[in-house]
Amino acid sequence: MHVAGAGIIGLTIAASLVQRGYEVTIIDREGPAAGASQGNASAIAWTDVAPMASPGLWKQAIKWLVDPLGPLSVRPAYAFKILPWMLRFLAASNPSRVRQSTLALAALNGAALPAWERLWRVSGTHNQVRRDGCLELFDTSASLENARIGWAEQRDFGIEVNELAVDAIREIEPALSNRLVGGAMVPGWMQVDDPLVLCLSLADWLKNEGVAFEVAEIERLEPRDTGCDLILKSGGRIQAERLAIACGAWSKTLARQLGDKIPLDTERGYNITVPEPGVKVNRMIMLPGHGFVMSPLSTGLRVGGAVEFGGLNLPPNWKRVDAMVSKAKLFFPDLQTEGGARWMGYRPSLPDSLPVISPSSRHDRIFYGFGHAHHGLTESAVTGEMIADMIEGRRPAVDPAPFAADRF
Repeated sequence: MHVAGAGIIGLTIAASLVQRGYEVTIIDREGPAAGASQGNASAIAWTDVAPMASPGLWKQAIKWLVDPLGPLSVRPAYAFKILPWMLRFLAASNPSRVRQSTLALAALNGAALPAWERLWRVSGTHNQVRRDGCLELFDTSASLENARIGWAEQRDFGIEVNELAVDAIREIEPALSNRLVGGAMVPGWMQVDDPLVLCLSLADWLKNEGVAFEVAEIERLEPRDTGCDLILKSGGRIQAERLAIACGAWSKTLARQLGDKIPLDTERGYNITVPEPGVKVNRMIMLPGHGFVMSPLSTGLRVGGAVEFGGLNLPPNWKRVDAMVSKAKLFFPDLQTEGGARWMGYRPSLPDSLPVISPSSRHDRIFYGFGHAHHGLTESAVTGEMIADMIEGRRPAVDPAPFAADRF
């Protein structure tokens, strides 16, 4: 069994397979966690049920697009290329489609934490998990009122959300400014110490379990009746009896070679991680109205988020990091960012806010696990279990239909 991609999805697919007795080789052009898996906010956000594609977000997004450094932007050089994706996103924001996506996302994320609990236990990485919850904070009455709609929906799915007054919020996060009007605690939300450390720990465990890692870039695929040949950029060839494609933002090209035209694009995310931030942030803080989070890691405070559509080739716009830092200082005035490391990565995103977890529509020995957008870390362990079930011909515990490759 071969897995293309050594990010968190590829690692968890391998983890599920090796536990079932498969011999596994992971192929990646750089190695474990070289892409988005190392730079995410470190959240196990299983409490999320709302898809990005929704009428409310679309209305807010139009306002954000006016600001080139706002939470959502489109690089002018990429505007034409992203237009078909945006039109699909708009179509997925239809209320009936949103309800379908919500049910699918709630089912997937509802299975995400139990899957992670199993993987943390067997891999010995359970000591890298924090269970401090997450604070959602708001600085306008309108944004707070709108959030209450989402909280009610979460409660409908049995998720605990506790609205807090400003004084109560200040008690648990004393370094906050007086800017707040309210917020809520989501106690079930979890966080890992550092996503890169978790990935590397899983990779080490997989190696001890006999999984082989190969650094190579796949140029094209040649499917055959008994599997698939991987033609490497170096000129080499690897014969795979079965193949799982989990290359994140780079999966689209490989899927297209197999006949699956999946509308995958990238949300370029930015962050800065500061070893000595000068303020104490006790748990993850989300600022939905501003489109970023503050995440305390074992390696420092990470300020990250924002969505930029610019594809895989345009250079980073580091002014977006500066804009996030300026906004973060409105909430934590004593925040210091000297010595911080800036980062930009590619979230693989689909316009209906759901990943592809599916066999190839044309090749029954090839499987897909990509397009998880903001929930890659959250949904990785359950994705690994679902792909392993599919390979073995079992029906996954989560209904796979909403995540099929041929749904577009």
